[in-house]
Amino acid sequence: MSSPPEGRPNGGGMGADALMQAFNMGPEPHRAPVAQETPTMRSLAIGSSGPPLLQRPATFGKPPPLGIQRPRSISRRSSGSIGLKQEWDNPCTTWKVSKNDLEPVPEDFPLERTHRYLHDVDAPEVAKRISDVLRCHSIQSEFKAKPPKAKCKTLDFVSFRIRLFAGDESGSPVVVEVQKRSGPTSCFMHACRAILNAAEGKKSGGTISTQDASFHDETIGQMKCLKDVTIVSDDESDPALTALKDCVSMIRSKKRDSNVLGLENLCALTDPIKTKPTSSVRVAKLVTFAQEDIDIREDLFAMIERDVYTAEDEDVALSNHADLLRQLALTVFANALSLCAKDKSLSGKDGEQSWFADNLLPTLVTEIKRAPADACSATQAAMCVNSIASCSGSGKEFLADQGVVAALRKANVYGCECNNLLADETKDCLQLFN
Repeated sequence: MSSPPEGRPNGGGMGADALMQAFNMGPEPHRAPVAQETPTMRSLAIGSSGPPLLQRPATFGKPPPLGIQRPRSISRRSSGSIGLKQEWDNPCTTWKVSKNDLEPVPEDFPLERTHRYLHDVDAPEVAKRISDVLRCHSIQSEFKAKPPKAKCKTLDFVSFRIRLFAGDESGSPVVVEVQKRSGPTSCFMHACRAILNAAEGKKSGGTISTQDASFHDETIGQMKCLKDVTIVSDDESDPALTALKDCVSMIRSKKRDSNVLGLENLCALTDPIKTKPTSSVRVAKLVTFAQEDIDIREDLFAMIERDVYTAEDEDVALSNHADLLRQLALTVFANALSLCAKDKSLSGKDGEQSWFADNLLPTLVTEIKRAPADACSATQAAMCVNSIASCSGSGKEFLADQGVVAALRKANVYGCECNNLLADETKDCLQLFN
């Protein structure tokens, strides 16, 4: 058998020496050092303090404070970021819109289902019709002329926007769009239909507020189908007291939606149309005159107080939530004081007048003075003043010393221009002080 030619490895492939050298398996003199490959590592300095989101709060391990806390105001960052803020015209004016202010509907912009196309009518007339119906329905409004917008809020805690567009380049037809932002849908549709009908030139009814337009005049228990029904219950506790305790637990909860739900239930409990009259009067007395086991009055007063921070320094979401709680709390006070005034129990509580004079009455005067900025809260505050001034002589004198007459006159002027319900309430209050 012949040996392979010189210089050619056996097997026609790579020689043994070459293989051993490739895998670094040769003898020590021929083994070449191979550098070990390691992944690139970056050093990270870990200090004693972690990121802000991972640090334990100062109240870690401590029991939460009792009662409700005000929303913490969030200041703006000084990082040089620029934010946009909507500038609205004076709310105590008519919505003045010209034909040239209308912008065409943007392309690929789906209009809400709550919109109308208005032919054979110009933009100024449409804006005037809308502003008139907003005044008649006591809807708080702020207007902007260019582009035509209206920011609205009702006494039923519904927030929505109204926009005007041009149907074509000539400005006709005028497009009216109503867009809901928050609040009950049924109450929004009640206001929306009135606005759109008024924009078309149709006359609406004389209802000024959905709260006053109840679908029945009697309580549910007095309905014919429920009159002879015997209520059987093994629970001997007072149902009004039990319902009030549930509201108190929700109001003092840390969850915002629970706070709102508790206040809404308390508004219903102090409304004799939605609750049995005897139960609503009992709840009203418990709200107005504090007791040791149930002291909800202080929690409600904390909600209607305004912080010292300006609106520019607060977060928008927290500010809107605080406004909702304030309006609901004022509604509870207005319902409770009205029932106590009708029950003649408000005038006999002379020992409670010190709390009213130190806390509630000055706040009510402040809310009435802010009528152009918050007509809904001013209306509820005027209702409270009406109930106190009609029953309590000392409360009436204290309110007069606080300058409530001048505040009521200014609020009445604003109400006659923009809010009929506020005008009626302030007019009744002024008659008590004349």
